[in-house]
Amino acid sequence: NPTREPVPTATLVPPTATPAPTPTPVDTEAPRQLAEAWVALWSTGDYAGMYNLVSSDVRGRVSQEEFVARYTDIANEAGLERISGKVNGEPDLNGTIPVAVTMESRLVGEIALENTVPVVKDGNEWRVDWTPSLIFTDLGDTGCIVFEGQRSSRGRILDRNGKTLAQDIVVARVGIVPGDVTDEERAVGELSKLLGMPAEDIRARYADAQPEWFIPLKDMPEDRSADLINATQDLGGVEVRRASARTYPYGAVAAHVTGWVSPASEEDVANDETGTLKADDMVGQAGLEYGANELLAGTPGGKLEIVECETRAVRGVVAEREAEPAKDIILTIDIEFQKQVDKALAEVKGIERGSAVVVDPRDGAILALVSHPTFDPNGFINGFDAKERKRIDDENQAPLRNRATQVGYPTGSIFKVITASAAMHFLDYTGDTEIDCPQSVSLGNQTWNDWVVEYGSGAQGMLTLHSGLVRSCNTVFYQIGIDLDDENPDWLPEMAKAYGLGAPTGIPYFPEVAGTVPSDDWKREQIGDGWATGDAVNLAIGQGFLLSTPLQMANAYAAIANGGTVWRPFIVDATREPGSEATTRISEPKAIGELPLTDDQIDELHSALREQTNNEAGVGSDRIFGEFNWAIAGKTGTAQLDERHSSKPHSWFAAYGPGDPGDTSTIATIVMVEGIGEGVQHAAPATKQIYSAYLKTDLRARLEE
Repeated sequence: NPTREPVPTATLVPPTATPAPTPTPVDTEAPRQLAEAWVALWSTGDYAGMYNLVSSDVRGRVSQEEFVARYTDIANEAGLERISGKVNGEPDLNGTIPVAVTMESRLVGEIALENTVPVVKDGNEWRVDWTPSLIFTDLGDTGCIVFEGQRSSRGRILDRNGKTLAQDIVVARVGIVPGDVTDEERAVGELSKLLGMPAEDIRARYADAQPEWFIPLKDMPEDRSADLINATQDLGGVEVRRASARTYPYGAVAAHVTGWVSPASEEDVANDETGTLKADDMVGQAGLEYGANELLAGTPGGKLEIVECETRAVRGVVAEREAEPAKDIILTIDIEFQKQVDKALAEVKGIERGSAVVVDPRDGAILALVSHPTFDPNGFINGFDAKERKRIDDENQAPLRNRATQVGYPTGSIFKVITASAAMHFLDYTGDTEIDCPQSVSLGNQTWNDWVVEYGSGAQGMLTLHSGLVRSCNTVFYQIGIDLDDENPDWLPEMAKAYGLGAPTGIPYFPEVAGTVPSDDWKREQIGDGWATGDAVNLAIGQGFLLSTPLQMANAYAAIANGGTVWRPFIVDATREPGSEATTRISEPKAIGELPLTDDQIDELHSALREQTNNEAGVGSDRIFGEFNWAIAGKTGTAQLDERHSSKPHSWFAAYGPGDPGDTSTIATIVMVEGIGEGVQHAAPATKQIYSAYLKTDLRARLEE
């Protein structure tokens, strides 16, 4: 056998490790300063300045216009209001700097982020190696930011007994997305027939809308959903959605109390501070729907998401905020009594425009509030027919205007209690102070007549302050106006303001105007002329430049009724969480003033006002109330209009009851009818009807418990 040569044995020696090169330390101070500058520019919204810090490689991929647009669009979509940041550590060996950024979003609140700013050496300078992930970590090149809003169902409006005045119901909402319409002529024509709406009204609804908006056209009963879908399925851009709609079970009776809602307009969406409002969301437009919108709508919430720009697939949630549920609001109104007050006003013969207010003088709670002409707020949800739309748009009748709180009027003689108050407080008059009541009073070339002259009667002769108020002698109060003005022109305006005139009553959640109490300062500012004694003469009987809302005058008489406290009126009493029976009172009674009168002086007013309704001297009021089975104190008012108006005077009647001295009054009322005639002929009978209804309702028993 041949001899086998031995195989050399390899000696295995562990390889010697090659030492890794020692990293060259970077200049950490310059990258840190770069990151600080980056965050500072971001905090001020200087996106162009940020672009100046990016590398040349980034500039080759992204233009300044694209860069700025990216940041701007994301800030708008995310609702960013403030950004602050800081370098949050030392740069690593590669020059990457950790930063902490806090964003304040009106949509989701605070967003706290931690990120890193990568930097590179670009020539001789350090620059930011930017990618979209520097805005939000997961954004990437193909990501977009979207906000998905969440809103709770709108809260109900309930009367004091829990009866529903406004609520949401489920409906089939037919609408149109303008950008998806394929055949406009056909779509509008078919919708016109299906919904019973004029074609021009349909086009007007979406004329100014964004292409992607869903524009509601009409809400239909939910059980018609299937039929509506079948009828519209081949109409491009027309959709039928299951939605919540507002309904007002009592219709026109409480229209000016509830107000109404309508789909958000383009202006509403643009002005929405929360950024959550969409075109098909309902927004309060008047009354409590408007004034208490934050309570009724709740606080919106939602998610700020990163999605794929093309597919809209959700990649992640940046931040979210839970929606706070809407609240039911419980009113001081009694809807059954409200119906009776509405009926009393509507039955005034010849009425076109007017209002009535009923207040609890013990705390300022509104028991009823009516304005005429009225309207059915359901029409803003279901649509008005052509005839009703024409009436709604009539500027002369203006049925949408709340005449109880949003229109100021001359008050006529119901203001005389204020003039009498000024005489007692400033001039030390008593009820027995004698004042002449001639047929007329003259100043220079001006003459003011007593009201009896119009009826061919002679002078009423010497009266007292008490009988002058009972008989409503104009010339007595002209003379008081002159006497007050001679001493101090501000005294009578001051007393009017003490009664709450010339300023908003402060009623929460309810739109109102301030009215006008003229004075020397006011006249110089508004008219450019100085105060004259004739201005005081006019003011003394509620004429001239004086303007007051019916609510203000109801509140003024309530102050007399309760012994001198001017309450802030309120109509929203409490709130209730959805699904709960527990209530939270939000309108505790609040005194906003005290009449500067003694108890004896207020008793004098009580006595005169009570006598006007049950004494034949009371300018006819006794014929209305003389046999009434409840003690009512009251005052007529006939407010003349100036020569620019051809209509008849406004008819007023102010009252409270029970009205005997020493009684605790439970209601105070104002009835005002525009341009119809004397207070005793029109407003007084309606007032009697209101008190008759009050005595028959459960409301009286509850108030007197």
